[in-house]
Amino acid sequence: MMKSDSILTKLLKEARKELYSWATNDLTCQLAKEVMSIGLAKIKLFFQELGLDSSAIVTFGPDGSVTRNIVRFNEGVGYGCVVATKDYIFPSLLHPNGCGFGLYRIDNMPLLPELIRKLNKLKKEGVPIGNQQGKWDVWKSNHFIDILRLDGVSPNYSQYNEWLSQGNYVLIHSSQQVQTERLSHWNEKEFIKVDTPFGTIGGLTDESLKEYLRFFQKVEVYSKKKRTSIATELFGEHNINCIANPTHQGYYQENNYYVMRLGLYNSINQSGEKNLPLFPLAFNGYSFIYLYEGQTNIKKQHWTNNQYQRAKNMGHFDFLKQANLLPHGGGYSLIYPFSTVRSVVLDGVIYFELTDAPMESQMIIQNIEALEYGYRDPTEILPLVDRLELGKRVARFVPTRVIKF
Repeated sequence: MMKSDSILTKLLKEARKELYSWATNDLTCQLAKEVMSIGLAKIKLFFQELGLDSSAIVTFGPDGSVTRNIVRFNEGVGYGCVVATKDYIFPSLLHPNGCGFGLYRIDNMPLLPELIRKLNKLKKEGVPIGNQQGKWDVWKSNHFIDILRLDGVSPNYSQYNEWLSQGNYVLIHSSQQVQTERLSHWNEKEFIKVDTPFGTIGGLTDESLKEYLRFFQKVEVYSKKKRTSIATELFGEHNINCIANPTHQGYYQENNYYVMRLGLYNSINQSGEKNLPLFPLAFNGYSFIYLYEGQTNIKKQHWTNNQYQRAKNMGHFDFLKQANLLPHGGGYSLIYPFSTVRSVVLDGVIYFELTDAPMESQMIIQNIEALEYGYRDPTEILPLVDRLELGKRVARFVPTRVIKF
């Protein structure tokens, strides 16, 4: 499907106007919005082709960012956002995987030689989950295990002192790793496919949609069990207590929409042995780890007039006031001096131009793998989380050992 560069540019501009953002406006977030405009344009064109008066609600949280996942980036999908649609879901565009954080209290910490031997066993034999062996993935991408020391509980949360006691904890960042292909591509013949100028997009509806969501729920349970099994194998079944085990990457039905969460918790979900809405926020394996209690959001006082009027006019307000955004971390940070990003379409190909550097230099990119990344600092994200009242800070942990194995 060939269209002129000017038409493609117009489609991207129209899609960009429909994004909502409560994110920082740094270089990474600007690039994320440009990238996500491609994915949103695909969804809009999908519904238009089917003659449906519908689109998607795309909302960035404080950690709005780009992903290092080359497949998702090339599909036109950012991170630190939610994508909500009616009637159809788009797993082959958004690629859910059930990734999450498991936070556990450890009563007695094994010595390092014993811990290394257990890690080697898990790496060699896999993670026992019922009668299955799960894939070991702590070495992969930004996954890690952190041994932690509780640094303190906020004064207003003394009710948690009983089970957030001084001592050792472990944070496990892991996902399922066994159903990745099916989570993205399901049963290929069940997708309704539409060719767009930005690539083909496939959606699931009706019984296929319902069956897919049931399947994802099973995969999510598996992912949670895997994180708990890792903790059990390393520290002993009767030596751990699960504080929280939430997912930050998955597909759900919420507020009469089908919602894909890309790096954002549902801030009112409950997990862990105490069934409380508690969520670990980790910016990398070697920075402070924070525990938040989630709150219903986004409250109206944190909207701009433009956001509010647009949401009311487009019928998005009821969803967004209960979007319940809470980041699982800070996202990546691009290590460049530029401050502005714009999309450039040439011969049907989309490039991204980075400009406004101190020395007036410019940069043109297409491949995400060519970029240099760091991690955002907690000071860039947590003040925004607190100001927007997305959650309340309960505790802080200090990493004493980071494991990438």
